[in-house]
Parts: sequence; C-alpha cells; structure tokens
Amino acid sequence: MIDFAGKVKRGLPIDDILIIDNHCHLGLWAAFHGPKETAEDMLINMDVLGIDMACISAHAAIGPDYIYGNNLVIETVKKYPERFIGYVTVNPNYPEDIKTEIERSFKVPQMKGIKVHPGFHKCPLDHKNYHQAYEEANERGCTVLMHTWGIDTVFAADRIASMYPKANFIMGHAGGNDIRVMEKAAEVANKHNNLYIDLALSYAFQGNVEWFVREIGSKKVLFGSDMPFYDASFTLGRVALAEISDSEKEDIFGLNMKRLLNI
Repeated sequence: MIDFAGKVKRGLPIDDILIIDNHCHLGLWAAFHGPKETAEDMLINMDVLGIDMACISAHAAIGPDYIYGNNLVIETVKKYPERFIGYVTVNPNYPEDIKTEIERSFKVPQMKGIKVHPGFHKCPLDHKNYHQAYEEANERGCTVLMHTWGIDTVFAADRIASMYPKANFIMGHAGGNDIRVMEKAAEVANKHNNLYIDLALSYAFQGNVEWFVREIGSKKVLFGSDMPFYDASFTLGRVALAEISDSEKEDIFGLNMKRLLNI
C-alpha cells in the first residue's frame, strides 16, 4: 500500500510509483508573466513532487511560431532525454509544412506525440488541414494531445477518434470548464478505445477525479498539470488524495501514459 495522502500532506515526493505528466508546456507565454517556464525550473517542480517525466509542447509553437517552438522542445528532450517527452505542434494555417514538420521532429527518439491547439490557431479541431496530422498519427500509431474547450471540440474529438482507430487521442482539459461538457467528454471517451481525457483542468470541481474514474474507468484518465501555467502540485494533490484505489491512482499517474507512449 502506497501512502499517497501521507506523502502529500508532509510535502514529500511521491517517488515510489511512475508519474508521467501528459500535459505540459515550455517557455514564455505572451499573455501573462510565467516566472518558472524553463526546463530547469520545471525539473525543480518535478523533483519536489516526484514526477518522473513531463510531456511538453512549447508555448511559442501553439502561439506565433511553431518551428521555433518545436525547436525548443527538440533541444530540451535531447538535453534531458530521461525527463522530457516531446509533442510536435502543427499549425493548420500552414498545411504545406505539417507533414514535413512531423517527419523532422520524429527523427528525434524522444519526440513521441502530436499537439493540436485549435483555440490559439483559430481553426476547428476537425478542419481538413488538421487531418494531415491525424493521418500521420494513425500511420505511426502515436498519440495526439488535443486542446478541447467547449462542446464543439468534444463532438469533433468523437468524430476524429472514429476515423483514425490506430492513433490515440487525448482530450486535453476534458472539454473545458463546463460540467455538462465534461459529461459529454466522458460519454464520448466511453465510445472509443483510443480516446482519453486528462486532468489539466483550469476549473477543478470537487470530486471530479472520483467522478471520471467512476464514469469511464481509471485506464482512460491521465494525469496532466498544464505546467508551467500552473504548479503541478495542484493536480497531483487532487489525484493523490482522491477517494479511489491505489491501483487506480497508479493508472492515472503514469501507467496509462507509459502504455500510450510505448516506453
């Protein structure tokens, strides 16, 4: 039995299980000041909490410059290959670069997933240009982290998961900040073996970790913190203190993502 609650309450790292944070970023963000945005800053946070690995996409890549941002991620995973896994971010406004950017990035072993952010790239999640990325993911059998925010993105994730059964899709933020949208996200996750939700929730409701496990099972729920937007301790504490079994916590904290990343 793992003393999750005791370690969290004493401020000790949960260092006796695998913890993979599936939803992190890297670098400066234009909208507000983030004082701990470097890989080294994130490693301090990870070590304090017991997080073994973080899956990262660059703020610059979901913002103004996907090539620059992807280069930051590539440099980071090369520098710290045992601590970071990279997502290559694609921008649907530049469809001619999508396939080549994925191919370029995946030459680096620690680049293992694709990130899409329809909100900042101002493009629907199932726009035709995004399908180039989904086709690549399907061929490679890799994971796509989707920024889902609002009911339209959840419906789109439902359609996309049906079309590309060999890829795995994560509904980042579990649909956003609306309980009814989260309910729909859980419903569609239950329809597909290749569709998951993560707990990088900008609005966390009491008991929602337990609720997701009850509704879709612990093997469909992933630990994600949105670090460095947020300190990872918030979501880690919510999972560690949740009223679910130790084995379910182990699934969420790392075993599910280990399976999706094939590591």
